[in-house]
Parts: sequence; C-alpha cells; structure tokens
Amino acid sequence: MGSLAKEIDREVIPFVRVYKDGSVERLLGTPYKAPLLNDPVSGVSSKDVTISKVPLISARIFLPKLDDEQPQQKLPILVYCHGGGFCIESAFSFDHHRFLDGLVSQARVVAVSVEYRMAPEHPLPAGYEDCWAALQWVASHFVENGISEEPWLTNHGNPEYFFLGGDSAGANIAHNVAMRVGKEGLPGGLKILGLSLTHPYFWGSKPIAEDPCKEPEKDLAAMLWNFGYPSAPGGLDNPFINPLAPEAPSLAGLGCSKLFVSVSEHDGLKFRGIRYYYAVKKSGWKGEAELVDVEGEAHAFHILKFETQKAQDLIKKLVDFLKVEDKQVEKEVEKELIPFVRVYKDGSVERLMGTPYVPPMLNDPVSGVSSKDITISQNPLISARVFLPKLDADQPHQKLPILVYFHGGAFMIESAFSFDHHRYLDSLVSQAKVVAVSVEYRMAPEHPLPAGYEDCWAALQWVASHFVDNGISEEPWLTNHGNPDRFFLGGDSAGANIAHNVAMRVGKEGLPGGLKIRGTSLTHPYFWGSKPLGESDPCKEPEKDLGCNVWNFSYPNAPGGIDNPMMNPFGPEAPSLAGLGCSKLFVSVSEKDTLRYRGVHYYEAVKKSGWKGEAELVEVVGEEHAFHILKFETPKAQDLTRKVAEFLLK
Repeated sequence: MGSLAKEIDREVIPFVRVYKDGSVERLLGTPYKAPLLNDPVSGVSSKDVTISKVPLISARIFLPKLDDEQPQQKLPILVYCHGGGFCIESAFSFDHHRFLDGLVSQARVVAVSVEYRMAPEHPLPAGYEDCWAALQWVASHFVENGISEEPWLTNHGNPEYFFLGGDSAGANIAHNVAMRVGKEGLPGGLKILGLSLTHPYFWGSKPIAEDPCKEPEKDLAAMLWNFGYPSAPGGLDNPFINPLAPEAPSLAGLGCSKLFVSVSEHDGLKFRGIRYYYAVKKSGWKGEAELVDVEGEAHAFHILKFETQKAQDLIKKLVDFLKVEDKQVEKEVEKELIPFVRVYKDGSVERLMGTPYVPPMLNDPVSGVSSKDITISQNPLISARVFLPKLDADQPHQKLPILVYFHGGAFMIESAFSFDHHRYLDSLVSQAKVVAVSVEYRMAPEHPLPAGYEDCWAALQWVASHFVDNGISEEPWLTNHGNPDRFFLGGDSAGANIAHNVAMRVGKEGLPGGLKIRGTSLTHPYFWGSKPLGESDPCKEPEKDLGCNVWNFSYPNAPGGIDNPMMNPFGPEAPSLAGLGCSKLFVSVSEKDTLRYRGVHYYEAVKKSGWKGEAELVEVVGEEHAFHILKFETPKAQDLTRKVAEFLLK
C-alpha cells in the first residue's frame, strides 16, 4: 500500500513546512536534551521550570557548581532567548543546552533559558510577549512582596548584575525586550546591566550600502520574518525586525548600560548587526558598547560548531562580558545578629551561615531515595521537598508512615533545600522508610514570626487533606504511599520548636477528618525564657544570652517577649502540656548544648502534665547543638539518626 503524500500549504526551506491538514514539520533543529544535575564534565546543574501555564511559558535554568568556601554566594543572572528563526530550536535542544552549559560553567552565572512559543503555531508577537513575561517573572524574585518560586534565583541570583542575551532570532528578541525595559521598566525598579547579542537577526526592506544583498525583500531573512509574523505592521520595516526603520523608536532608549554585539564574516546578517552597533553608539545612549567580528565563520557557528577553537574564543569573550568586578561598597548596617544574619539600611539581608542549595534527585545512587520540590501555597508562598524511599520490588503499592518535618536554623537561616538538611532527611527516610515532607517556610527577618508557624500549620493541613473524604490529591507520593494512621511531626532546633507548637495546635484544633498525630520528634528543641531553670541551669542571665537575642530578632513583636508560650512552654501564660496533640514523644538533647537543660525540663514537664502518651528522652554525651546535622557522618550522629528512625518505625 503506497504512502499518502500530504499537501503542502506553505514552507520556508530549509526550516519548516506547514501542511494543509494543519500539521507542521520542522526540517532543522537538534534533538531534545534532558536537564542534568551536576554535569560530570562542567559541574553545572540544570532543571526545567514552568513560568506560566496560560500561555504556556517554560524555561531551563542553569546553576554553576558552587564554591565550597562560598555556599551562599550570589551570582549574576542571565535571561537568555534561543535562536532559530522564530520557528525552530528550543531552550531544551541539544545545541542550546550545550552552549548554555559551557557559558554558565565559565561565566559563573545563573541562567534562565526561555522556552517561548514559536511560529507558525504561535505567530509573532507571541514569542516577544513570552520573553517579556519571563523576564518579569525572574525580576519578581528580587522585589518586596514578590515571588520566590525558584530557589536557584532567590538563593544565588544577584539582581545588581542582571543580563539579557540571545543568538540570532533570540538576539532580536533580547534587543526588543531591552527596548521595552527602557520604556516600561522592571518590577521594583531593577536594572539590566548588560545586553549580549550574538549574530542578531535584523533586516529591512531596503539594501544598505555595505551589504552585498541588493534585494533584501527576496532574501531568506525576509521570508522567515514574513513567515514568523505574517501580520506585522510595516512588514520588514516593523521596528521589531528593523530597529533603524523610520518608525522605530530611538535606540537611546535601550534599557541597559552595557552592550555586546558579535557578528561573523560569512553571515548574511553581519552588516545589519554592525550598523545596529554604530546606530546605538550614535543615538545618545549612555552605555558602553563592544563589537566583535569573527573572521572566516558563518552564522551561529558558536552554537553549531561549539567545539572549534573560534567558537570557544567567542564564548570566552561572552564570559568576559558577563563577568563583573566585585564592588567593595560599604553598605550601612541596620541591625545584625552574629553569627546568623545581617540587615542593611537599603533593606538587603545577608545570611552569614547556612549550607548551599542542592537540587532534588530521583533514585539517589547511594540511598535509593527519591526527592522532588513542590508548591503547597502560592499566597503566601509555601513549598516543600518531598522524599520517597526506595520501594520494595514485591510491594510497589506499600503504604508508609508520613513525616512532616521542619528544618532548624534559628528561624532565619538554612532551608528544606539546603545541603545539610537534604542529606539528613535523605538518610532518615532511607532508614525509617517514611514519606517525608520537609517544609520550606518563610523566615525572619523578611517575614517575622509568627509567619513560619502559620506556614508550617498550613503545610500540615495540606498533607492531612490528602487523606480525607473530598480532600485534595495533589501529591501522588502521599496519596499512593502515605499511611495516615502513622502520622509524625519532627524538627531540629528552631524546627523542633515549630513542631512542638504545631502539635499543641493539633491538640487544640484537630486536623481535617479527625486525623491523629502518632508521634512528635524534637531534636535539640529551641526553648527559652526570661528566668533560669533553677540551680542546675548554667545560664544565670538568660535574657542576655544568644537564645534570647535570636527570639527577639525573629519575633520582635511577640506578646510576652521571651516568655511567649511559643518560646517558653513553661511560662505563666503557656497552656498545659497535657494538650500536646500526639500519642508519642521523642526528645533528644546533647551534653554541651546550652539548650539541653530546657529540653530536659520540657520532657519532664510533659510527663508530669497529665499528658497520656509515651515519652522518650535521649541525651548524647560530649556533643553540641545540632551535631547530627552539622557532623552528619560521625558515629554519634549516625547513632542518633538511627534512634529517630526507630522512633518512627515503632
């Protein structure tokens, strides 16, 4: 039986063909390349994110390998628009992934490569609008009351060093986005430091003197524009494609302070790229511009012939453009709490401690544990890292205990996504065989308490709602593998404080569907108060101690101050500990931890309160606060992790 030839509606050879049945065949382009965590060659991590669902805009984000000595380092940000004649290629294609991976590794930037809608399915200006929306999304991570959806941006992006870039049609988009920035601005008044245009795709209806193309309206460049934007006002002299056209706005309005333009000798777009560069310089624009002309090469050679010496030389020039000198500007300190955090008078916050972000991983090669990041609430933004242990091959549908966990860090540092807490939860989940939800709650000083308490309470309710009639079923790892009859809370340090307060609220208000908390695990719980705990307490002036300073910094308006029941469960206004909403309690303290005495006192107070559950106290000799997190690989840390796992298995 012969094959049926489909009838062609229109085509632009060698790029794309559209058939009369509406189907589209792309004739050029490289295959999809999956993102990769910790690339074995470059060390760069990449992942795909959704920026908008309507219209669908996504991106691939790249993060370079971080210096061990600077885990909280802030890096320049590059928003990148890929080339491809507005109709082929992708942020997820092999060629553009390879290029961005190499650029990010050398330039040490956080890059957001935008997957915009393409012609012919989505004619221009859709791609322009998508890239503008993506830039606003990135910028919104760095403004007051903005979003914080992407931790690679919030944890490592430096909005003072904000760049746009692109190649070919993507360079065209980057130029037009920069013009829009100059006209409309960005959220919070953020500025674009630099614009990188490699082999920019500009054209027009009339030839230019130095250009050998004397009939530009018949050129492939004209065909691509008419195909990509068939209804463009002004056609080839629309300002989007011809920034030197009579109707084009002045290039003096370019919304950046540095410009890098690269052209190639054998590229048909070369002469318009050069003319653009000189037009910007003559326009009255106040920035600094650089032009690079590569001899003997054709269009997009740095993408298509990535491994050649000339391609690598051009990438090095891009790296130099993106590199910034550290500005040794002495900012004025508003307040600080050493050794944790410093707040400057310009509103910026510097965290002085904490471990770097690590991405989630499916099927960890050592533990077998899988992890992923989810969003619990958009307003306020509450997220979490969910962990699932390796399932038994003969029990693929097995139901496991559920642990809702709150990380420590004095209410102001660390993260559910940090190296230390990921490592700890990964190990605990592997040993205890639990589904764990590690909550990323809002932290002080940007979000003073009780914000963190409210976020963790909301996260617990969200988890519980997966197991009630007419509840939610957003997270399949919970619905498929969680056993609501074995529900646990846990935390370390400030997170243990939160876990206690959440358990007290469970005892008072209950959970959806009448679900019960089976056990609460508190490791080195952070409790304090205004008075010493008798003669045995070595801290005779607790109101002068760091334990008091942390609370006052995190919750400056706390009713009752340091004796607020959330911090002092034995204070005069504290509710009876008999109301603790769980049936088992595990408390761990360390001999050299200044919080030890209040942790022991808490354990004894719960037992004497009339609470009906079972309580266990573990004290580790010779160790300090949070040693099981900070000295994770030591035998005593592993022993304590095993004890917590045993508690969860009972």
